[in-house]
This record gives sequence, C-alpha cells and structure tokens, in this order.
Amino acid sequence: MRKYSKVLALTAGAVLMLSACTPAAPAAPATPATPATPATPAEQPPADSVAYPTRDITAVVPWGAGGGTDLTVRSIAEPMQTMLGVNMPVLNMGGAGGSIGLQDVFDSPRDGYRILGTSMSSLATINIMGLSDVSYTEWIAWTATFSPNTVAVRADSPHQTLDDLLAALAADPGNVTMGSGGPGTSGHVGGLILAEVAGLSFNHIPYEGGNPAVIATLSGEVEFNTQLLSEQIDHIRSGTLRALATLSPDVVEVVGVGGEVIQIPSAANYVSGLDEWLPLGGSLGIMIPADSPEHVFTAINDAYSYAVTTADFIDFAEDRGMIPVGMSAEDTAAYLENVAIRVGWTLWDAGVAAVSPEEFGIPRP
Repeated sequence: MRKYSKVLALTAGAVLMLSACTPAAPAAPATPATPATPATPAEQPPADSVAYPTRDITAVVPWGAGGGTDLTVRSIAEPMQTMLGVNMPVLNMGGAGGSIGLQDVFDSPRDGYRILGTSMSSLATINIMGLSDVSYTEWIAWTATFSPNTVAVRADSPHQTLDDLLAALAADPGNVTMGSGGPGTSGHVGGLILAEVAGLSFNHIPYEGGNPAVIATLSGEVEFNTQLLSEQIDHIRSGTLRALATLSPDVVEVVGVGGEVIQIPSAANYVSGLDEWLPLGGSLGIMIPADSPEHVFTAINDAYSYAVTTADFIDFAEDRGMIPVGMSAEDTAAYLENVAIRVGWTLWDAGVAAVSPEEFGIPRP
C-alpha cells in the first residue's frame, strides 16, 4: 500500500540508522554499539567452480504460519526461487521460543540447502534468553522487512484509546494480560519497553509465534497485544481488532475493507520519553551459518539482493503492513550488534533474560 509506505518513510529511515543511533534507555542513556565485523563465509573453492543449488532449498521458520517472519520469508522465497532456479519451500518448525528451528538449521550440513528465517531481535538475544548456545555472531543475516509494534485490543474492548489501556494497567498492576509471540520476541520487547517507560506492568502470556498471540487477543484469552502490524493488519482492516497505537514515531494510516482510512496514532503521543525509543518493531529476514561455504553465501546473497528489489515483493510487503528495507548482510551485522545491546539489556533488567548479556561480552548501554 503506497500510502502506508509514505506515512512510514521516517520509520524506515530510522530502522536503517539504528546501528548509528543512541536511543535513551529508561534506566540510563544508551551509547552506540561498536559496529560488528560482518562474519565471512568459510574459505572454499571459487563460487563459480561449485554447482549450487542443484535441488530445493528449505527455508526453516522457527514460528507458526501467518506471523510476520513467516510472511516475510514467503514473500522473498518466490523471487529468490526465480534467481536460484530451484524451489524454496518454507517449513514452519515452532517450539522452545524459536530455538528448535534455529538449532535445526545450525546443526545441518553446511551445504546451503537449509536456511533460517527469523527476527533479528530473537536471533540477537536467543542465548541471553537461555534458549540456545548459538550466538548471533555465528550467522550471516539479511534484513528484508520491518513492521512496527502495534498495540491492539478486541473490537468490543472497553479500551477505546491507549490512555484507557494505560489507566487499566495502572489500576491493576501486573494483572492485565498481554499476549506475545514468545519471550524475547519483537512483540514481547515492544510491550516491555512501552510499559517500562510508562512505569507500568502487565501479565505476560507467551505463545509460539505472533499469529497465535493475535488469535488469543481476538478470542479474549488476553486483553491486548503489541504484535507487529503485519500480523494484525487484516483484523484491523475488518474491524475485529482495534489498533490503539503503534510504536512508530508517526501516525500510521491503514485502509479498511470499506475504503475508509484508519488512523493509528503513535504511542509517543501518550507516553512521555517513549519517542527516544522509536521505532520499535520486528526486523525480519533470512540467515545462514557464518561458516557456510563461499559459493553458498554468494548464491543466497545474489538471490536475496534480487528478490528485495522486485515489484511483487515490495507490493506484498507494503500491503501486509511491512516496510521493505532490504538491508545488506554488512548493514544487518551492525544492526544486530546494536539490537543485542539495546534489547539484551532491556530483557535482563526486566528480569526476563536467563543469562546476563555481560556473559557474552555485550556491553551495557
């Protein structure tokens, strides 16, 4: 949706500059991360001397179908197939906070026939959450899309505005239920930061992926969620969910099923100091183990670089509430370093992480 893309142009720019920015944390001012040195593929024979690929490449998504990661991977898989000349089926392998699918790819042979698709925040913090011993530094990643966190409630909820929801949180500390795609995921982190900056708390109910968290909101199992706009946009358009605010610096406009324009305000309008954290959301893409052969890196990199420029990918992403950012592996490496610092310490200070980021040499902001 072109109108959506234009409204969030500032958000897209902010995502691309995150590795150079210094967001203010609730507890202490943040400092920029030292840019990561991008991982380099293992030394192997020249790429043009190895026949790859010669069979289908499986893209493993460690979450259920219908979530933001799943949508992103499927949207780039089709044009990548055109470039690679083989099929790229998507395999949803949820469980254990995304660690089962991640470990499956990491333990697979380094032949390029199994790649991973996940969120950058999950990848950067999975060891801090105690879910895997594998560090984000052991991957080469590409960020294809960004979608902002969106605070949403069921259509019949008494909460008409974000102010109403914040008042409910203040009146019943730690008891109002918030669903997320799992501990440490983009949806969880967005809710944590919103609540921490506002000086409030909620009862976190984790699910195995963003789509189940949205369904739980629709069914009334939880009172609200802060999942990605891409995971909720159909329900917002149809009116079954009410979007109270986005964790984007500006208003977001979504066209409803009847052609009406639904304006979703920025949460920064309601919470003082939140603007210094925005945008918050999911940066989603694909990755391969860093010690993959050079010919695998070259083929995947070329196919990805082609895919993110195609009209079909761009149109699909915009229609689904995502910004097609198309970040390179080099830019994503620096971005991941910043996410590990920014999100990792937020999770630790909130008592959510199992292991201190300091144990992995991640400096406090």
